[in-house]
Amino acid sequence: MFAGRAAWDLRPNAFARRVAKRRASGAPLLDLAESNPTRCGLAPAAALAAALARVASAPESARYAPDPRGDAAAREAIAAYHARDGARVDPAHVVLTAGTSEGYAHLFRLLADPGDVVHVPSPGYPLFEHLAALEGVACAPCPLVRRGARWRIDLDAFAAALGPRSRAVVAIDPHNPTGAFVGAQDWASLRSIARERGLALIADEVFADFGAAGGRPPGALAGADDGPLHFVLSGASKLLALPQWKIAWIVVAGPAALRDEALARLEFIADAYLSVSPLLAAALPELLAQREAIQRPVRERVARNRVALVASGLEVLAAEAGWQAIVRVAGRDDESLAAELLDAGVLVQPGSLFDLEERGAAHLVVSLLPEPVDFDAAVATIARSAGG
Repeated sequence: MFAGRAAWDLRPNAFARRVAKRRASGAPLLDLAESNPTRCGLAPAAALAAALARVASAPESARYAPDPRGDAAAREAIAAYHARDGARVDPAHVVLTAGTSEGYAHLFRLLADPGDVVHVPSPGYPLFEHLAALEGVACAPCPLVRRGARWRIDLDAFAAALGPRSRAVVAIDPHNPTGAFVGAQDWASLRSIARERGLALIADEVFADFGAAGGRPPGALAGADDGPLHFVLSGASKLLALPQWKIAWIVVAGPAALRDEALARLEFIADAYLSVSPLLAAALPELLAQREAIQRPVRERVARNRVALVASGLEVLAAEAGWQAIVRVAGRDDESLAAELLDAGVLVQPGSLFDLEERGAAHLVVSLLPEPVDFDAAVATIARSAGG
């Protein structure tokens, strides 16, 4: 009865069942898998309330005149946001979406036919395979490897994995969960491979403002004029700590003729859905103007918790950005250690969920967003388990 693309095995795995049982029991649980800032005391409540009040009182809010690419003032604010790094972004080259997941769906529809292939980072966040499968598109790895303290794209392995149906490569900049930015040399190599093989580049920059040292490298748009076709995604969920504000965007760049055709086709796709709320889009410029104040408590929390995690004596892999940290525990495996911690009242994400695999060592992915008192208690429990 159901389509093959919806034929998932919806049964929870053993670890998910254990988590559900722990929650149902009412036993205390320190959640270091929590990456929702609104559940960690980090929601910009005052800015959100003011923006909603202004939209509610605006006369134009009573009218509906949709633009498939999204509110013009919002697109101007987005172009200005990206221009702070010296990138040249025309508001006409921006398309709003109802979240970055929808942005990926639009791009998979634009770039790939059923059976075509999109290359995604591995290890990586376990979402792309589902988004691609819903469009009938297959995923193949764009491997990352740890070289010294940094994670880098394994460009030779990526090039070798390309096939006749490869259509695009996704680069998460900075990557989740490793926290690695794509370096300038890797960007240049990716562009060279993409030009040669006729691929599009999709750069996800949702964590780009959360560099551990307070800065960020130029990113994908810095070299987008040098072809091939580039798509850069970002949105309010991470940038403004507002996952409930379902506004994100795609910036299209690259050779002018190809860029303009991509924009026209994206506009057609967006017009078929018109999923972006004009009311939310109308408030985006006001919120983007406050992004420094909104981001400051998030940065401070992440920095504080990372320092505490490193000070615990656990082996914490180096990261350049993001809201997550990876703890490596030699002589253990992910699943059993995560289960042991759950029984001790601490929830972490096993590295296997992200395809973090290393023989003879466990990887635990922990959020750096929780309140310090909870974070410190959970880290102390992890340190005791790892030491045992």
